[in-house]
Amino acid sequence: MIEAFYNFKTLPFRKDIAGENIFLSAAGKEMLQRLEYMKQNRGIMLITGLPGIGKTLHIRAFSEKINTNLYKCLYLPLSTVSTSEFYRQMALALGAQGYWKKSQLFQSIQKAIKQYVQNNQKVPIIIFDEAHLLKNENFYELQIISNFNMDSLDPALFILLGQPHLRDRLLSPIHQAFNQRITLKFCLTPLARQETHDYIKHHLKLAGRNESESESESESESESQLIFNQNAIDAIHRNSSGIPRIINALALKCLTLGALEKKEVLTEEDVYAAYKEL
Repeated sequence: MIEAFYNFKTLPFRKDIAGENIFLSAAGKEMLQRLEYMKQNRGIMLITGLPGIGKTLHIRAFSEKINTNLYKCLYLPLSTVSTSEFYRQMALALGAQGYWKKSQLFQSIQKAIKQYVQNNQKVPIIIFDEAHLLKNENFYELQIISNFNMDSLDPALFILLGQPHLRDRLLSPIHQAFNQRITLKFCLTPLARQETHDYIKHHLKLAGRNESESESESESESESQLIFNQNAIDAIHRNSSGIPRIINALALKCLTLGALEKKEVLTEEDVYAAYKEL
C-alpha cells in the first residue's frame, strides 16, 4: 500500500538495511573511525548509547567491511547468562572445545584465540551486545580472559555495546580493575535536527523516492515535491529526540496513515496523529 501510493520501489526505513547503505551522522562516522583504530590496536572497546540509537547497526556495517582473511567477527548477543554459560557461549563462538570445568573452559578459550592469531593469521573481534545486562561476575571473567602473557599482549579485540548507564556502572570501585583495561570508550549520540532531515531523505531515496530540492525552484515549489514537509520533519525530530529507531517507526506510521488517507504531502499534524498510535 505504501509503496504503491508513494511510488516506492521498496518499503523505506527497513531494519534489514545493508551496512553499506546506512546513514552516517557525524557521531556515526566517528564511531566507525574509532573502530578502525581499535581493529589495528586491539584490546577492549566500550560503546554506549541510548536504546535505538544504532549501536548494533553500526557494528554490523563495520563487520560487513571486515577483511575476513585477516579478521574473524564473533557476535554474542546473549548477555543475561551465568558465568559458566558466559564461558561456554564464547568457547562455542570461537570453535573451542567445550568443557564443564571453568578452568578447562578458560584454557580452551585462550588457546582458541591464540590459534586464530598464530595459525590462521586472523585477529578475533568478539562483540558483546547488550553488555549492560552482564552480571558483575562476567566482567571479572572477561578481565581475566583478556589477560594474555602476563598482561603483555592484546591478541584480540573485545567490543562491549551497552546503554549509557553501563559507563557509570563500570566506574564503581568493584569494576575499577576492568575499567582501567578499557582501551577506548565512545558514546553514540542522537541525530541533530539537520541530520534527522538528511536521514529521512536518505531512507526515502533508498526506497526509490528522490526527494530532490533544486536550487532553481522556489521554496514552496521545492517543498511541494517532498513527502514530509519541513514542519513534519521538525516534528519527527522533536518527538523522536533524534533516535533513529523512533524516527523509523514514526515516519513509517505517518506514511501508512498518509497512504490510507491519500495524502501526498505529510504535515506536522500528521506526525502528531501518528505519534499517538506508537
